[in-house]
Amino acid sequence: MLHYRAGIAPPSVTVLLPTFNSAALLPTALASLAAQDYAGEVELLVVDGGSTDDSVALALRHGARVVDNPDGHEEAARALGVDEARGELILLLDADNELVGADWLSRLVAALDAGPGVVASDCLHHAWRATDPPVNRLCALIGGTDPLAIELGWGDRWAVHLGRWTGQPILQDTIAGDGVHLVRIDPDRPPSMGSNGFLVRADALRRTDYTPSFVHSDVAGDLAADGGVFARVDMGIVHHYAPTLRRYAQKQRRRARRSLSGVPVQRRGYRPPPWRLALQVLFSASVVGPSLLAVRGYRRHADWAWALYPVLSLITVAAYVGERAALLRPDGQAP
Repeated sequence: MLHYRAGIAPPSVTVLLPTFNSAALLPTALASLAAQDYAGEVELLVVDGGSTDDSVALALRHGARVVDNPDGHEEAARALGVDEARGELILLLDADNELVGADWLSRLVAALDAGPGVVASDCLHHAWRATDPPVNRLCALIGGTDPLAIELGWGDRWAVHLGRWTGQPILQDTIAGDGVHLVRIDPDRPPSMGSNGFLVRADALRRTDYTPSFVHSDVAGDLAADGGVFARVDMGIVHHYAPTLRRYAQKQRRRARRSLSGVPVQRRGYRPPPWRLALQVLFSASVVGPSLLAVRGYRRHADWAWALYPVLSLITVAAYVGERAALLRPDGQAP
């Protein structure tokens, strides 16, 4: 619950939302935002990368201020949005997100006052419903979309099967009450936090090296290096990542292509040694290893979506191996 001194208005919030042909999912995100019971001023800032569908029209109908992103990539979109934002707080939201409950935004804003030095707040969990597609349910259960990265420890949301939210060094984890954890992270090895509903103080964000390409983990590391504390709130946000295995495979190939080609350039984050990567690839491709993790996850939260875990692991391995092979081809086909 929010509490403000008499005569003091809640802080203004700019919702920074990049789009590119996002019309299929954008109405759900915008409807969940419109349903928020928040007393402060909320600015909707949509940064569009040249959509040819109804994304811009949908945003305008919801009262958005639309900014063009000539670069097209979401990292550039967020950098532009930070410069354009008018709010005291900036909420980094994606078009495939859905806020859960009318008090979602209020709880994140309140968490910023849970302790000294808190610069940002976000959800500890991904949320899901029984009616969501099984791929999306499984991604929520494992705390992300990349099984390899999550098992390597580079996660930022609660992974049911592993019983943790990250494997990166945590310098402080203090329970502040009302389901809020105050966390300090290692600036040089930040978790992959900073996306899917990340609320941050605008002045602190602008002190980071967020431009020209806003990389989530780099910005989180910069905030930590400046002494910032993060509030992790015991609630969730829905990530409508991929409704089918085919769409999941398409997205994993794109992620692998950009990651292996060094786009965007990442200054901070987890870089496991080659031998650890090789072992992880073998484990994930074995089917047996992911199946055992799926059984553990099912015992902790029964959902038949766990049966897809070995499949998602194989798809992800294939995406990285295939894109690595493309990079090594001498025919100029590498991205």
